[in-house]
Amino acid sequence: MYKLLIVDDEITIRTSLANFIPWNQEGFEVAGVCADGKDAIDFINANKIDALLIDIMMPRVSGIEVAKYIYENKLNIKTVLLSAHGEFDYARSGMRYGVRYYILKPTKYEELKQVFSEVRMELDKDMVEDLETNDEFLTIIERIKNYIDENYEDASLETVSELFHLNLHYISRLFKKKTNMNFSDYLNQVRMEKAKLMLNNSEIYISEICSRVGYSDPRSFSKAFKKHFGISPREYKLTITTNIIPKK
Repeated sequence: MYKLLIVDDEITIRTSLANFIPWNQEGFEVAGVCADGKDAIDFINANKIDALLIDIMMPRVSGIEVAKYIYENKLNIKTVLLSAHGEFDYARSGMRYGVRYYILKPTKYEELKQVFSEVRMELDKDMVEDLETNDEFLTIIERIKNYIDENYEDASLETVSELFHLNLHYISRLFKKKTNMNFSDYLNQVRMEKAKLMLNNSEIYISEICSRVGYSDPRSFSKAFKKHFGISPREYKLTITTNIIPKK
């Protein structure tokens, strides 16, 4: 998830924006909420954030001044300005500081969704360019694979996203691009191979193996195993204990 900072001097607005928008669906999580631009700059200096949703007109330090601070310090933060109709000409002055996104008050969810979809795509693109520059694509994929191999019972796209501090949607696309497999397919493949190894041990019950590889429902586990290997876990265990290949 990308980290988002919300800044507005009106408590009802900043609280509503922080608590009543499903940011996670857009690939963001609210990292903090501030009441003015001065607090926002202090927060930015102390925390890693990727995007900023900030009101233009505020006491002490305005949204434009925060955008200027971000621009002059070459911080990779995407700024979205909140402006009233009468402030729009002033808002356009933010363009000199690299601001590309504006949302008019009163804020509408559909407009927020559209703007932050574009912001997320821009952040994804920046991340890809950074990784290409540093040649880290394969390193990240190998680290993700190693994590799955060691934590297949509890691994998920969400946990990997948190662990590697990368956007969930970005990891999904990157993994598919570099492995030609969906993340979920790779995780399931690892789980099935681990289950097969466990089935070779006659002392481990199938129900226990099911739980060990991350399945809470034995029927779902059996179905997934049969889809992967062509025979059910019980049939496979039979071949191990009797050396008889069951008829399909």
